[in-house]
Order: sequence, then C-alpha cells, then structure tokens
Amino acid sequence: MDVKACNYDVPKRDGSVWPDDICPAYTPRRDAIPSIKGCWYCKYADFHLKEERALEVGICQWPKKVIE
Repeated sequence: MDVKACNYDVPKRDGSVWPDDICPAYTPRRDAIPSIKGCWYCKYADFHLKEERALEVGICQWPKKVIE
C-alpha cells in the first residue's frame, strides 16, 4: 500500500499519522536519525513502539510527549 506523506500546517492532535508525515511540532526522539524527519521519529507520535508489535498508523499525541 503506497501512502503519500503529508506535510501538516498544524499538529494533527489525536488524529492518525503515517510514519513519513510531518508537521511544525516535529520533535525528534533521542534515537531519531537526524537526516530523516517524520512522525515515526517524533516524540509526540504514538506508534506503540514499546509494544510487541508497532502500529503502521500512529496517533499524534501533541503536546503530550509519548517517547523520548
């Protein structure tokens, strides 16, 4: 399934986000790759990364930090 990345003007608070989406609130997690920006690496996106199986589509939890 090909999903086009979205550039949001404002955070998509409580909305679904794809790994390559990005918005002005992007704040990288500690383990983020500096040259790659997107919700997958944002500390506000919840992709259940600490669970056994990560989600393909995350939830924007801005302004609450989810993962450092």
